[in-house]
Amino acid sequence: MMTSDQRRFVDDMAALLLPWGMQPGAANLYAYLLLCDAPVTLDEIAGALGMAKSSSSVAARALEQFGLARRHAEAGTKRVRYSASESYSGFLANQARLLDDLGRLAETRARGVAEGDTLRRLRYLAAFHRKMAATITGRIAELADEFLRDGPDDELR
Repeated sequence: MMTSDQRRFVDDMAALLLPWGMQPGAANLYAYLLLCDAPVTLDEIAGALGMAKSSSSVAARALEQFGLARRHAEAGTKRVRYSASESYSGFLANQARLLDDLGRLAETRARGVAEGDTLRRLRYLAAFHRKMAATITGRIAELADEFLRDGPDDELR
């Protein structure tokens, strides 16, 4: 059972993730998993979040695809447990891929669909999105190296 502060954390975290395109069930589950000390079953997830077990399963698989959740199989059974991943970049890396795809589309098709100021706008849009994607991807790699070497901050070193 979650405390009222934990429930508020889950709600607030989910509210921040929704505008990024994360589905509500996945957003709630991710926030919940961040609070769990040990892997949890789909039944535990469903009970804590008031979701159907099937919805919990769909949300967990979505988080796995983003690299934000990890599946733990129980030997000799079909039961699985889920925990928050130790990798936090999956969702941002996916957003970076989308930015790059947008930029690539505008870059490759602009001359065929526009001219003049419209062509110029599409070319700027393409360059902006591709550079943002590269910046995000590069920074993720830098942070991963930095965290492995030094830890995320002075308090945790």
